[in-house]
Amino acid sequence: MKHFNTIVLSVLCLAVIVLYVLHFTSRANTPAGEAVLQESSPATISPSDSFPIAYVSVDTLLMNYMFAKEMNEELLKKQEKYRNEIGQKQQKLQEDATSFQQKYESGGFLTKESFEQEQTRLMKKEQELQNLDRRLTQELFGEQQKMNTQLRDSINTFFKLYNQDKHYKVIFSDTGNDNIFYAEDYLNITSDVIEQLNARYKPAGK
Repeated sequence: MKHFNTIVLSVLCLAVIVLYVLHFTSRANTPAGEAVLQESSPATISPSDSFPIAYVSVDTLLMNYMFAKEMNEELLKKQEKYRNEIGQKQQKLQEDATSFQQKYESGGFLTKESFEQEQTRLMKKEQELQNLDRRLTQELFGEQQKMNTQLRDSINTFFKLYNQDKHYKVIFSDTGNDNIFYAEDYLNITSDVIEQLNARYKPAGK
């Protein structure tokens, strides 16, 4: 059904949530002239830098943050389960419709009433299938929204703790160089963020 064709695209909404979370300004104050804690070489930033900033590659973060990966895999499994359920029912309905057509063409219906009863039954099954499609799609979107909230809260909480030691004034997000045209390599803290996020993450089953 066409509703499920949109679900794969909806998984990308996870990236939108991360983009929102990463655009924040730290409340921590640092004295002017204090050096920025870096992901790479400590000598890269001079002590004269008075407005320490950094950025995170969202694509890389989502591909490597275990929590995001596991949520995405779980959502895809549910999508596949729902698609199979709809597909099986749709195939059975198509078989019934073909049988109905063949019976009609061969004069298998002895009365008009029997023809109309079978026609009504097939129309009812088709409506039930459409209703099931809508219900499962809504359930899937509900699961997606729940996961988005969990991911947002996870990252938001992490950065508040992360910046207590880092003292960045601003941390930008970058998706495929869409938001940042150029930045020095030392401003990219993605690897450090991923490492610490995964270190903090404990799967629900453990």
